[in-house]
Amino acid sequence: MRTASALAAAFPVALVAEAALASTFPEIVIRKGEVAHEWAFSIDEGTLTCVPFGGERHVFFAEILSDEETFVDGTVRLPRSVVVTVNPIALFVTVENRELYAPFDTLETLIRRLAPFYDMGRALCDEPARTKS
Repeated sequence: MRTASALAAAFPVALVAEAALASTFPEIVIRKGEVAHEWAFSIDEGTLTCVPFGGERHVFFAEILSDEETFVDGTVRLPRSVVVTVNPIALFVTVENRELYAPFDTLETLIRRLAPFYDMGRALCDEPARTKS
């Protein structure tokens, strides 16, 4: 059984890997008005990515940045991202960028909203990786 500290250590590594090698992981663009589920995020579109790590599939939602937003004053800005999971302990390791979740009153509400996106994201790991165009 993994402890909360083991999860806390694993997720930052996976986030760095996702940001650095995003084109090697299967991902899709999702939009608020185009899904049949209650929207779980505070922005209207983003990418859903599956990152196999440590023998498990981890799902992340990230904002989409234009080239102008990515390259500002000679520095590179990485997109904000959050974990998409139904594991309440794993949600606690997402301390940065929590504002990407739509406002929620209880953890149960957040998990209920994230569940269909979690399933959708995990299914991406069964597909071959696609390169961004």
